[in-house]
Amino acid sequence: MHLMIKKTFLLFFSLFFFLPIFSQEPSSPKEEFPIFSVCKLIPSNLQKKCFNESMQEHIDEFFIYPKTAIDLGLQAVVNVNFEINQNGLVDDINANCNLVGVKFDNKEALLAANQLFEKAAKDIFLKLPKMIPGRINDSISSFPFKIPITYRISNEISDSNDVFPLDSAEWAPLFPGCEEMDSDGSKTCFKEKVNNHIKKYLKYPKKAKQTGKEAVVFVEIIIENDGGIYDVTILGGDIFKKEAERVIKKLPYFEPALINDLPVAVSYTIPIVFNPNKK
Repeated sequence: MHLMIKKTFLLFFSLFFFLPIFSQEPSSPKEEFPIFSVCKLIPSNLQKKCFNESMQEHIDEFFIYPKTAIDLGLQAVVNVNFEINQNGLVDDINANCNLVGVKFDNKEALLAANQLFEKAAKDIFLKLPKMIPGRINDSISSFPFKIPITYRISNEISDSNDVFPLDSAEWAPLFPGCEEMDSDGSKTCFKEKVNNHIKKYLKYPKKAKQTGKEAVVFVEIIIENDGGIYDVTILGGDIFKKEAERVIKKLPYFEPALINDLPVAVSYTIPIVFNPNKK
């Protein structure tokens, strides 16, 4: 039986169209993104795009759907977290599998199924080449990433467990004030409204002021197909994570994103910079 296999991915931080949000700060830190060696001759303003395209090519090349999983008709989303460290190497890699549309009563069978996908997904990133490391404010820095890899048999009917990157939806979740936008405009309006919301409510935590350090957290939200925020994933220091979570919880309830006029769940990621010199 011929099976069409679908694979997708979402960079947790690196997608070039994500705009950083600053704690009452109009300017961004000087940032040099980690890059594949093939991107080193490309102008700096295009290097994030080159990174994304190179990462997609790498995933396409090394993506393997476990044969046992195909035979059993198993599908999954595997969230892979890793860093590109200060030496330009992939580091601190881990994977967490969520099976789609199936339930195992036997814990050992569930563990074995999860491990099939987790190993396949980790192998993709273990094969990443050495990169030119990133910098923040002229200092070499590690950059964290979160990339979901979707293993889906395309002849299966898409179900409510699917989560799509915001920009792959036809219509973004409807933020109040964006009602009159067209499809592309709905996405731009959604991003601007979220950015403005965070700028309005974000504060530098008082408990962190004694350190006087600038901090960055990365926030991924999943807006479910009923318009509610289903999940929030935050990478960063605990004090700053709590403040970012407080602000995200103030977001309004949305009308859901749409694909083919059907409501779908979407994910959206925002890097947030906390500046100690601003209130």
